[in-house]
Amino acid sequence: MKAGKKMKIAVIGGGAAGMMFSTQYKKANPNDEVFVFEKSQYVAWAGCPTPYYIADELSFNDVVLGTPEDFIKRGVNVKILHKVTNIDFKNKTLTVEGNEINGAFEYDRLIIAVGAKSFVPNINGYSENLENVFTLSHAEHAVKIKEYINENKDKIKKAVVVGAGFIGLETAEAFNRKDMEVTIVEKSDKIFPTVSENLKSEIYESIEKYGIALKLNSGVNEIVSENNIAKSVQLDNGESIDFDIALFSIGITPNIDFISSELKTENGKIVVNDKFETNLPDVYAVGDCIFNKFYHTDRNLYAPFGDVANKHGMLLAKYLSGQNISWKGLLRSFATSFYDIKLAQTGLSLEEAQSLGYNAEKIEMRAMYKNSGFKDSFPIKTEIIYDKDKKVLLGGAMVGKEAVAQFIDQIAIVITLETPIEKFIEIDFAYSPTNASVWNPLLVTYRKVIK
Repeated sequence: MKAGKKMKIAVIGGGAAGMMFSTQYKKANPNDEVFVFEKSQYVAWAGCPTPYYIADELSFNDVVLGTPEDFIKRGVNVKILHKVTNIDFKNKTLTVEGNEINGAFEYDRLIIAVGAKSFVPNINGYSENLENVFTLSHAEHAVKIKEYINENKDKIKKAVVVGAGFIGLETAEAFNRKDMEVTIVEKSDKIFPTVSENLKSEIYESIEKYGIALKLNSGVNEIVSENNIAKSVQLDNGESIDFDIALFSIGITPNIDFISSELKTENGKIVVNDKFETNLPDVYAVGDCIFNKFYHTDRNLYAPFGDVANKHGMLLAKYLSGQNISWKGLLRSFATSFYDIKLAQTGLSLEEAQSLGYNAEKIEMRAMYKNSGFKDSFPIKTEIIYDKDKKVLLGGAMVGKEAVAQFIDQIAIVITLETPIEKFIEIDFAYSPTNASVWNPLLVTYRKVIK
């Protein structure tokens, strides 16, 4: 590009990554044009809060964080209900279907932020036309699920959730809060496979406590329906489960079916470097459609999380505005909950660390987030993984009722900074009986490792 030339930036996708990039880039480059093409009617939507919106614990404004008009006022040309059907990378043009722009659209730089869609394998009887079978990977899906429940609340007594990942488990809770009889069907023999079975026992107990049936080692072979209303699922062990509403939450996959093979992908994810550059000139990709790197390694890691997408958008905006940034990757930090039981993890499990050649060991403890004498104080089951040779942390996981994500964040920080365990004693943690324990989990780690 010639210096000083007015740039036309095209962004495909108005989710977290696309809108974060667009607003930050426009703020830094007010003379450039930024066009966002979003095929749905919503922009700036967040997927993680959707189960709680379905459960009436969060409002719609907690799921969709801004209107197209909000962003148009900030100088971003937002085009909702505009679908990009083809990209001509050589001639730098998009084929767009919409009421305002319909046909070819030229760009100088292209940002692919198309997100991901729910993955449903080939199951006999499955159809997107079934009125009471849903997926949940977009705000539109959450609205449809909630509308269906509200319109048929007197008829919906039983729910099936296929898949026991984050969204599956959280939506099972939402259905349960709606007084439905809920069954979770999971093909694997466990939930959250990177977390040890010892830590997950409280989640299993809570699932049972709230009357939810969890069927592990169970795949779905067939959906039986009548007049576009599904009636039951047939499992691969021959069992049949009746339901009035079902959610398939088996997993998600990048929404890149319309993109030609010129763009380099691996296992269905777009491959980018630490500047979010693809293999094609002036083409960048961010959000749930790309592979990340596991921090400090060359291992590919798929991490379709809202906070990650926002970071992508912000950093790419900085890079294309002339700042020298690089995306180092992720530790796969996550947190989730089922009713009052919270689970969080970061970094490597013990098995992963040992398989990668680390001389790794596990420390087990019960952490406290306040003085144990308080009636509402409950211990947090904790496992911390460390390298015995380098004396640094590699990962950690916790299950409890409070402060779990906050403690895991502390572990993520010391892993990222490669802080030696011997330095933990120098960290000045806050303490009071009502807010924190004398012995932070990192201090307990110090006591157990540094003899």
